[in-house]
Amino acid sequence: MKKMILAGTLTVSLLTTGFSFNAQAQENLAVPTALTDQNLFAATSENQQQIQSYEDLYKMMLISKLAFAEDELTISANKNNNSFTLKVSLEMIKRSYDQDQNLYYEGKEAFYQYYEELKKTFGDSIQVKFIKSGDSFKAEIYAEGKWHQVTNEEVQGIIMLMNRADFDLKSGGYFKDSIGHWAESYIQFLYQMEIVNGTSDTTFNPNGQVTRGQLAGMIFRATGLDKDADYEGPATYTDLQNFWGAKEVAILQDYGLIDIFDGSKFEPNKPVTREEMAYVTASLLVAQGLDPEVVGMTNTFTDQNQMREETIKPIGLLQQLELIGGENGKFNPKGNLTRAQFSKIMTLSLFVITEE
Repeated sequence: MKKMILAGTLTVSLLTTGFSFNAQAQENLAVPTALTDQNLFAATSENQQQIQSYEDLYKMMLISKLAFAEDELTISANKNNNSFTLKVSLEMIKRSYDQDQNLYYEGKEAFYQYYEELKKTFGDSIQVKFIKSGDSFKAEIYAEGKWHQVTNEEVQGIIMLMNRADFDLKSGGYFKDSIGHWAESYIQFLYQMEIVNGTSDTTFNPNGQVTRGQLAGMIFRATGLDKDADYEGPATYTDLQNFWGAKEVAILQDYGLIDIFDGSKFEPNKPVTREEMAYVTASLLVAQGLDPEVVGMTNTFTDQNQMREETIKPIGLLQQLELIGGENGKFNPKGNLTRAQFSKIMTLSLFVITEE
């Protein structure tokens, strides 16, 4: 008889308590506006308050980006000169007020009062560049056609304004091979949630294939189960004697999360297929309380004839949740997936779970 995962065992309490999906009102910020304080354009680097390391700031902003729509905030990194630029849409700020969210530290009234002047000064978006300087960083803002250094107060205000990662960052995780990668925010988020690890201190190998063993490890960490307390004996697979995740695989098997691997061997180093990933991910979602009947499991991919029968509905579930997509109407169930692709799917799955 398969075990049941109790709702609430998921180890993402940090996600629900320390990560804000909505912009928070910024009250009492003593930050001068570019419209009234011309010192903005005369600040020197000596006046800037260095809050944290450049690497931590970059990681924090990557995570914060997940709280915004793609057209609201972008991050452009230049790994050659150790800088990155935040671009914040003025329209996003305007939309935020429709939800009573005060993203502009001068408040709603001032924002609308000076909106046309803001557009004249900054254009359609406010751009802030952070540049590594020694062990810390300096910041510049793009206004009136050129870059200007900003004061220490303004640096603090910008960071408080955009930060949605309200928790202590883990050390490490500044993956140089992922800088500028489309999945970098998802990768960083899962690293902070302790669900993924790098291939080294400074690399993640985002385009590498996900193996069965890696999939099992990431899914296990997302369950909140304990590899010692919840372990009751080895798995039925015969090839796990020297595998680092043998206990994790055994526990996942007990809970019925990896039934798709129904052979006598688990083959932990074998690249996982897209349909296997979908089955296991869907099993995690259901185990954490998602009702597939409410969501629906309609699978509209045109290559269902290439899918294992038991994966058709799980793939449909992820499709209905918009966690997966295909190409030209096909899912390519026998294909493999990259570590970057799964990082996105896993992150979005965690968001679904926390909404339940």
